[in-house]
Amino acid sequence: MKKAYTLLLTIVLITTFSVLGIFILETKSLKNTNLTNQYLYIQAKNHKNFLKNYINELDLKDITHLKVDDDLFNIFAQIEQKGSIFNVDIFVKAKDYNISLYERITKE
Repeated sequence: MKKAYTLLLTIVLITTFSVLGIFILETKSLKNTNLTNQYLYIQAKNHKNFLKNYINELDLKDITHLKVDDDLFNIFAQIEQKGSIFNVDIFVKAKDYNISLYERITKE
């Protein structure tokens, strides 16, 4: 009878520590994923701001599309002219992650 209680206690302890170990590993994995997404979001935001500043310095006549080559992101802008006003749609999308930014600016 004493061996049965010892075995039962051992099984309960192993199960408890296994569940706690899995919970800790899942939490660390989620934390790493969140840090990666946060880093990529900040980088995408910097790319968008760079392209926005670059477009504001350009003369947009006869330009309908801009693209910046990058290893991690698809960065492009579509330019639409209505009279003397230019509507510019800026897109930044991560190639391997679910991160996408968009902004529309108007330039006269």
